[in-house]
Amino acid sequence: MKKLLLSILFIFGLLLVAWSQVDKTQALAKQYYQTGDYQKAAAMFEELWKQEPNNTYYYSSLYNCYLRLNEYSEAEILVKKQSKRDKNNLSYIIDLGYIYSQNNRAKDAQEQYDLVLNSLLGDQNEIRSIANKFLGIRQNDYAIKSYLKGRELAKDKSLYTFELGNVYLQDNQAKEAVSTYLQLLEDNPNYLNTVQSIMANNLDKKGLQDALETQLYSLVQKNTNRNEYNELLIWLFTHQGDYDQALIQAKALDKRNQEDGFRIINLANSAVQEKQYDAAIDAYRYLQSKGESGRYYQLAKSSQINAQKLKLTTTLNYTQDDILSLEQSYLEHLEKFGKGLSTVPAMRDLAHLEANYLHQLKLAISLLNEIIALPNLDKKTKNEVKLDLGDYYVLDGDVWEATLLYAQVDKDEKDSPIGEDARYRNARLSYYKGEFEWSQAQLGILKGATTELIANNSLQLSVFIMDNLGLDSTTTTMELFADAELMHIQNKDKKAVELLDSILYRYPGHALTDDVYLKKAQISFENRNFNEAINNLNALLLNHSEDILADNALFMLGDIYQNYLNNPEKAMEAYKSIITDYSDSVLMVEARKRFRFLRGDDI
Repeated sequence: MKKLLLSILFIFGLLLVAWSQVDKTQALAKQYYQTGDYQKAAAMFEELWKQEPNNTYYYSSLYNCYLRLNEYSEAEILVKKQSKRDKNNLSYIIDLGYIYSQNNRAKDAQEQYDLVLNSLLGDQNEIRSIANKFLGIRQNDYAIKSYLKGRELAKDKSLYTFELGNVYLQDNQAKEAVSTYLQLLEDNPNYLNTVQSIMANNLDKKGLQDALETQLYSLVQKNTNRNEYNELLIWLFTHQGDYDQALIQAKALDKRNQEDGFRIINLANSAVQEKQYDAAIDAYRYLQSKGESGRYYQLAKSSQINAQKLKLTTTLNYTQDDILSLEQSYLEHLEKFGKGLSTVPAMRDLAHLEANYLHQLKLAISLLNEIIALPNLDKKTKNEVKLDLGDYYVLDGDVWEATLLYAQVDKDEKDSPIGEDARYRNARLSYYKGEFEWSQAQLGILKGATTELIANNSLQLSVFIMDNLGLDSTTTTMELFADAELMHIQNKDKKAVELLDSILYRYPGHALTDDVYLKKAQISFENRNFNEAINNLNALLLNHSEDILADNALFMLGDIYQNYLNNPEKAMEAYKSIITDYSDSVLMVEARKRFRFLRGDDI
């Protein structure tokens, strides 16, 4: 018994030594492979494979070594030996075909790949394994053929949909990829979100958006009772920013299904966020056409007015008819709901429209006085309206009345942001009147305002006054410039430009010259005279490229070319100048973002 135990221990010890030696050989072979010494790695893996021919790791490592060394004959012998040991494993036939493809034997390689396809029996695991093997050697076409053969054998066209679609996408076969995923949707509408997610992640692939739109249109026409195709089209158009087309599809669904307008209101709100105001207005009007009993009637009516307002106040893309239409919307709203506490926002907006776009200052002032006279109007709203009223008195040339209103609000809201705003407006008004020292004193206090906007505006105007007052023995030039700014605010642009031109003529080379050109550019821009704006910006950059306003001029130039003249090349040129020549500019981050967008970068 004792001898038997000793024999077992001796044998076990020998095995441990052998295993230890194998582990060392394997580790060393792996190290040689990783460092690129394939000759030594091949010798060691060959030794290991001969000891354990069924070890797939040793086989694949030796196979790869031979390929790295271009020893195709050795690799072919290896694969054929391995294939004899496991005749049912089709992956070895693919390995043999790959050897042929690397050894300029394309026809022989194709014969091996075709042999694999013809040998498939329909087992789903085998189909996936073989397809992945083909993908691993970049034979995407044969991977696709494997999946299609699997479908044929199983007589099930719904199999391997995700796998096929993914290969089509990898292979830049947009039409086939879209068709595959839409087939999935046709088989099961519940996959709508899944298909949408896949499309969203691949919309940048060449031709995919066009293929998706074309095939969806065809399916919509053939399947008038299926919602998912319209919904996918709506999603695609909103992604492309084409809210007009999205709305067409949304209306079709709303009418077909006799819906309450829920998808229309959501689409309209998204259009507003994306500044697609015309489409939003169209959508809100559609909801109102459903009648006053409709679920979204009141919301659509107020939202339409807001969209019309935003179109005017945030873009230059409006006409005189748009202004009059908005005015009519406000008047109808006030006629329907009356002038009271609940309609104060609409009254203020209408006053803003009358004062700044229709230049009906008396009417604007009258509306605000009506608000102030309302019983139970809260203190904060009343003082905000007084600030608006003060601004309109400035526009009307009644500077004294504006000063009194600002002072009233300042006194009534001493320690609040509204009070700081009133103080800033009074200080700015003193600047317009040429009272620079008093204005400077008030602005100096406001630089520490609790509201960041007030603090920044105060600092900016304070620095402007201080820099330019110290350069002249008189304040004449500053007075001309301040007066021009006031004329511009009062919509007297012709007079404003005349004053600005007088500075250029009477004081050539003055330190205010770059400010004059920028102000002239802003006036031209607001009047949609883009070419004149560009001329003034270029004049600034030509003679004052080292001045503080050069980066502002470049950014404005880029914005005009990008958003109003549809000239991305010129826009990129302007933004690039900011990036390369004004790297310390606060506009540099936004300039780089816009430059990359125009260049087509994925941002």
